[in-house]
Amino acid sequence: MDSVGLRFVMSLALAVALAVLCRDAVAVWAERIGEPRYSHVPLVQLLALYLIWIRRAHFGPGNPGAWVGVALVAAASCVLLVGVVSAIWSLIQYGLVLVLIGFFWTLFGARARIVAIPLLLLFMTVPLPYMLDVLLSGRMQLLSSDLGARFLRGLGVTVFLEGNLIDLGFYKLQVVEACSGLNYMYPLIVIGLLMAFLYQAPLAARLMLLVSTIPISILMNSLRIAIVGVLVKYVDSEAADGFLHYFEGWVIFLSCVLLLLLEVKLFNTLRGVEGGVMRSLSALPAVPPLPAAQAGCRFNLAPALAATGIIAVMAVLCVIFVRSDEQPRPRVDFVLFPMHIDGWSGRRFPFANNEDEMLGLSDYLLAEYTRGDQALGLYIGYTASQRRGFEPHSPKACLPGAGWEISEMTLETLPMPGGGQLKVTRLLIAHGQEQQIVYYWFRQRGQDLSNEYAMKLALLRDSITRNRTDGAIVRLRMPVQGSVASSERDLVDFLEQMYPLLPQYVPD
Repeated sequence: MDSVGLRFVMSLALAVALAVLCRDAVAVWAERIGEPRYSHVPLVQLLALYLIWIRRAHFGPGNPGAWVGVALVAAASCVLLVGVVSAIWSLIQYGLVLVLIGFFWTLFGARARIVAIPLLLLFMTVPLPYMLDVLLSGRMQLLSSDLGARFLRGLGVTVFLEGNLIDLGFYKLQVVEACSGLNYMYPLIVIGLLMAFLYQAPLAARLMLLVSTIPISILMNSLRIAIVGVLVKYVDSEAADGFLHYFEGWVIFLSCVLLLLLEVKLFNTLRGVEGGVMRSLSALPAVPPLPAAQAGCRFNLAPALAATGIIAVMAVLCVIFVRSDEQPRPRVDFVLFPMHIDGWSGRRFPFANNEDEMLGLSDYLLAEYTRGDQALGLYIGYTASQRRGFEPHSPKACLPGAGWEISEMTLETLPMPGGGQLKVTRLLIAHGQEQQIVYYWFRQRGQDLSNEYAMKLALLRDSITRNRTDGAIVRLRMPVQGSVASSERDLVDFLEQMYPLLPQYVPD
C-alpha cells in the first residue's frame, strides 16, 4: 500500500475507534438523522467520502503545514472531552468530526485544502443542537405562514392569518413544524454547496449560488402553502394531507433544484459563457499542481505522533470521566398537584397533539385555575434528563406561532414568602384586543433562572459537577381584565401561594 493509501486507512481506523468510544453520542446522531429534515445525511456522507477518495492522486508524499492540523486536533479534543464529561451530545458530535478533520490535515498537511468542500460537507452532517433547531423551525413557520398568506391574497383568496394558522373561513390550514421549510432548506443548502464546488465560475458567482438556496427554499415553501390553500378551496380539503400533500412537497423541492440550475444558466449568460448548464457543472475544479518544493518532500512523522498522542490522552480522559445515566430523583408526579390553591380552583388538561412527546417531557402539568370571574393558566414541563438535547421550550419562540404579539418583555424580581426572591421573565402579549400577562422561568436543580442563556450555562455546569440535567419550565398566563396592574396583582398573589409547592414536583 502506498503512503497516501496508508494515511487514508489510518483516518478510517480513527473514525471507527472514535465511533466506538463515543457510541452513545453516535446512537443519538443516528436517531436525529432519522428525522425528515436530516434524512439526506447518509447520502451526503458517502458523497463527501467519494469526493475525497477520487482526489487521492493529488496528495503529495509529505505533509507540510501539518502542525495546523495538530492544533485543530487539540482544540477539537477539548470540545469532545467537555461534551463527554457533560454528556451534551451536540458537543461530542461536533468534536468527533473536528478531531477527524484535524487528524486528516495532520496526515496530509496543507494539501488537504483541495478537499476543503468535502470536509465541510462532513461537518454539515452533524444535526444542529435541538434548541437551535426548534428556534429556527418556529421562525420559519411564522415566515412561511406570512408569505403563504400573502401569496393566497395575491391569488384572490381571502384568508385571515393568526400566527402559523391560515384561516380560509371554511377550513383552517395550520403550518406545522414539518411544513416550516427546513425539510427543504437543509438538503438544498447541501446541493447548493456541491453546485458551487463544481461550478466553473468566479468565486462571487459561486457564493451567490450557495447563498440563494436560503431565499429559494423559503419562497418555494411559502408557495407550496399557497398551492395547498388553493387546492383546499377549489378542489378538496384532503389536499392538505395524504399522498397529494407529500407529492406536492417533492414537486416543490425539485422545483427548487431547477431554480438553482436556471440561476447557473443566468450567470453563464451574463458572463457570455457558451454551452449547457450541465457542462458548467460536469467536472471537478482543477487541482493546483503540487509545488516542486513539496514533490520531493518527505512525510514528517512528528506532527502525526503529536496528534495521535493528544487523541490517546483525550480517549483515556473520556473513559475516566464518562458519565453514567442519571439516577431518577425522588419526586411527586404532577397528577397529584393541588387543584385548589388559596381560593383558586383548577382543572387539568392533556396536550391535544402529543406536544409532550415532541418536547421530550417526562411529566407535565397543564391546568387552568379560576377564582370568581378570574382565570389563569399554569404550565410546568419537567424533563428528567436534558442530555439528549431536549431542553425547555421558550415561550418567546412558541407564543408568536399561536398568533400572539409580544408587546413588552422585561425581567422582574418578585419577593417570595419566607424572604427569598424570584426572578422571572415577564411578557405582555396581545392578540387583537385581548391581552395577557405571562410569567415564566426555568426551575433547574434548585435554581430559579429567568432566561434561556442562564439556563444553558447552568445545564453545562451541573452536568459536569453534579451529573444532573433534570429541570423544568414554569409558565403562568393571565388574561388582562380591567387594568394590567390589577390583573398582575392577582397573578403574583397566585404565584406566591403556588411557588412553595414546586420542590416536591421539581427536585432541588
